[in-house]
Amino acid sequence: MNILDQGFFWQNDEHKRKYRLAKWNILCQPKEQGGLGIQNLDLQNKCLLSKWLFKLCNEEGTWQELIRNKYLKNKTLSQIEKKNGFSHFWNGLLGVKDIFLSLGKFKLDNGTQIRFWEDKWLGSQALKIQYPNLFNIVRKKQATMANVLNSTPLNVSFRRALVGNKLLEWQSLVARVAFINLNEGRDTFIWNLNNNGLFSVTSMYKYLVNNGIKVTQEIWHMKVPLKIKIFLWFLKKGVILTKDNLARRNWNGSKACCFCSTPETIQHLFFYCHYASFLWRAVFVLFGINPPRNTNHLFNSWSKLGGSNHNHLLLTGAAAFCWAIWITRNDVVFDKGHPKTFLQVLFRGTYWLRFWALLQRSDDGKERILDACKLLESRAMEFFASHGWSFIYRLEL
Repeated sequence: MNILDQGFFWQNDEHKRKYRLAKWNILCQPKEQGGLGIQNLDLQNKCLLSKWLFKLCNEEGTWQELIRNKYLKNKTLSQIEKKNGFSHFWNGLLGVKDIFLSLGKFKLDNGTQIRFWEDKWLGSQALKIQYPNLFNIVRKKQATMANVLNSTPLNVSFRRALVGNKLLEWQSLVARVAFINLNEGRDTFIWNLNNNGLFSVTSMYKYLVNNGIKVTQEIWHMKVPLKIKIFLWFLKKGVILTKDNLARRNWNGSKACCFCSTPETIQHLFFYCHYASFLWRAVFVLFGINPPRNTNHLFNSWSKLGGSNHNHLLLTGAAAFCWAIWITRNDVVFDKGHPKTFLQVLFRGTYWLRFWALLQRSDDGKERILDACKLLESRAMEFFASHGWSFIYRLEL
């Protein structure tokens, strides 16, 4: 399923194979952890299968009775392993059994479904982890709670006599279980990821997909089309298909920038090429904001210069300029068109900004974007007019 997802995401319904700009597992990370938040169907399937296991452990019903009679019989869920003769569905459940059991613990009742040493039922870890020296020499490692607690003293035997530290550990363990009694009810499984102890697909998926990384969410908080947010995400990751990135994928074309003879890189195209320099210099002259030096500076420092109330507006403006540069570059590369003038590229950026202004939540944000567009356009036209540019020429975007 993930393969089909990848093909649709990168190629849509086209048959021609296209470049994969990032690993699929990175794209499937949540947005707050640096990904695009695409659902990982493999992990989602594991979570849905685990829901069946939770119902098997905790609920009574026709299908649960059939499964227990056919596959479990007198064994616990923990003792069953995948086998060729089992049904595809049951082998699928057993495939996620270990990770499912590791994320919860059993609540003891009659003790028939809980292994004394190997399941979590006393404390946060199985007894085999809490008492590894005892577990290594015990005879019946898979004994159930019902078997161990059916007599006094405990029905546990070891391969050799307990002396020294091993004896002390055994006495400590016996003291912990001395007052535990079996009941008539069926053992149940408690889900540790939810406070109420009930299983949820969402809690397990978040646990499995979590990479422990937290990133800022300025891109996703912007009020711009989703296509632009993904474009900015690719730009931030440094995987936009500029010619240097294409060359790393064994592309053999010219590596020169289509606007000048300099080798095309992300840093050159969006920050130091003639078109980019003109746009960033216009922002500096009119608003006193120094040009960004690279993508790291753009997203981590430059976009924070507007203050907490206007940072998103500043990044929206930068997105419009970067998008204008990118589509202008693609017009030249793919449509074999002539490079546009500096003023046409600027108007292309303000054209998109005017549309995105309509998406802003507050009227103040909308007015600030529109005022900035008017100021950029009027001052740029005045500048070019003062150097002989004729206003009768049409500004084609």
